[in-house]
Amino acid sequence: MPSVINMEKLSNQIGYLLLQDDGAVLESGGDLENDERCANIFMNLLHLTESVDDNFMPNSSCERLSIVYDDHSYNISMSNHRIFIVKLKNIASGNTSYGTNSAANSLAYAENENSGVTSILA
Repeated sequence: MPSVINMEKLSNQIGYLLLQDDGAVLESGGDLENDERCANIFMNLLHLTESVDDNFMPNSSCERLSIVYDDHSYNISMSNHRIFIVKLKNIASGNTSYGTNSAANSLAYAENENSGVTSILA
């Protein structure tokens, strides 16, 4: 299971929330510190994914969700009855980029041309 302590050490991390599966905030930091309003919004989005028609999207139980803006993204991952939400700044520096990639197996990543992709949230 990803560690919240490791999420605090990401150079492009702006904030994080760790929620119980019922939406209660367990830990938070950065821009999302003690932000129960955002926690409720994210929970409503996750509940919305449960209502998707199975004919449209089979096995619609959502495990990962990304909300991507030009300069930042929210990356949501569910594991062991916990919901991990990380707000990341999307940046590019030299041959390294940080942010989200819909083609990758992970939501949040750090990519370097020399070393490949390093997953932050699996």
